[in-house]
Amino acid sequence: MSDPSPAKPPKPITVESTDRAVIARPQMKLMDDDALKVLTRLVDEAAEANPAVPLVVIDLSRVTILPSLALGLLVQMANKCRAREQKLKLAGVQPPVRQVFSITRLDRVFQFADSVETAMA
Repeated sequence: MSDPSPAKPPKPITVESTDRAVIARPQMKLMDDDALKVLTRLVDEAAEANPAVPLVVIDLSRVTILPSLALGLLVQMANKCRAREQKLKLAGVQPPVRQVFSITRLDRVFQFADSVETAMA
């Protein structure tokens, strides 16, 4: 007799692509380097599949911990978006994460929005 297959855990990062934007939603509290590498790859794949999309939105509303070392990967992602002539916006950034951007002065580099909806407006 075999055990029933365990339920699959939710995907840690979902990416949806519309004609207006690529929207990535990390479903985790800690956004470490490995998670950011996966996020970057997924966003690159979606953005390159539809280069006419003018906007990339990263929904960070569930992320409460973003190590400062991971910020370099976000800067690289911003540069890739710029090279593809796409705008990158960070949505739903929680206060502790926003503080990391402020301390590192990267809040001057990134565009922030309160939600995905406002980022797309």
